[in-house]
Amino acid sequence: MRRLSAEHVVYELSKDHPPAYTVADGETVIVETRDAGDGFLGRDGVWKPGRGRPNPSTGPIAVEGSEPGEALAVTIHEIRVADWGYIGGGEGVKPTIVELRDGIAHYPWGLRLPVRPLMGVMGVAPPGEPVGLMSLTDWGGNFDSPDISAGATIHFPVAAPGAMLVTGDAHARQGDGECCGTGIECAVEVVLTVRRVRDPVWHKVYLVRDDELTVYGTSADLDEAAWNAVGDMTELLTKLTGLSEVESRRLLATAGDVRISQIVCPEKSCRAVIPRRAIPDRWPFQS
Repeated sequence: MRRLSAEHVVYELSKDHPPAYTVADGETVIVETRDAGDGFLGRDGVWKPGRGRPNPSTGPIAVEGSEPGEALAVTIHEIRVADWGYIGGGEGVKPTIVELRDGIAHYPWGLRLPVRPLMGVMGVAPPGEPVGLMSLTDWGGNFDSPDISAGATIHFPVAAPGAMLVTGDAHARQGDGECCGTGIECAVEVVLTVRRVRDPVWHKVYLVRDDELTVYGTSADLDEAAWNAVGDMTELLTKLTGLSEVESRRLLATAGDVRISQIVCPEKSCRAVIPRRAIPDRWPFQS
């Protein structure tokens, strides 16, 4: 299994970046990523001279044969956290250093919680201008959502040859909402498989895990972000099931959920979720 080093780092989704790596369709690789501090924070909690840029991500990773009009399916198998991480920091406030050992986060005041790692950033190149990694777009970006974790398969619409995947900004733990602007930030090794999808079921990002289908909505207004997620899930359900828009909304209202992903970036994000049992005869996704 190949290892893709974090020495190749980007801070935006862009079709103009040359690929740092090229992988085969269906290949499984280990991708190393930096922590959100871009490597400028020491284990002693002291910042080194200079500062990195937000949400450093490894890549771009070109996928052989991937073409616009397809989707790229990225399955996360495992996220291996470093042996330490940090919470918060910046603007003169010292971060909290958290030791990560044997699958447990050891807080300095004695609390012990299991790690629950996620990838904060994952996305592919958009068709137009570059997009910074503080935003979530139709091509991915800053999810900061606990569902971007082991067991998930995220489908991205491909807009540039090779798809140009990037990923980074991992957290050892983080709750829904990322309510104080941070998780346990850490470097990781993520084991993932990339796969071309020639005939995608939808034209935006969607995620499948634990027999649930998820789509995402964003906006500067949290309410509008939630309604955008509802609207997109309604559109997708209508396409999958043949139900009317009204019937799809009623199905989502009674069988699905709307969950907050993050509330701290200029663009907030929410997700709409529907379980497989709500559309058992129209579930087109691999197990």
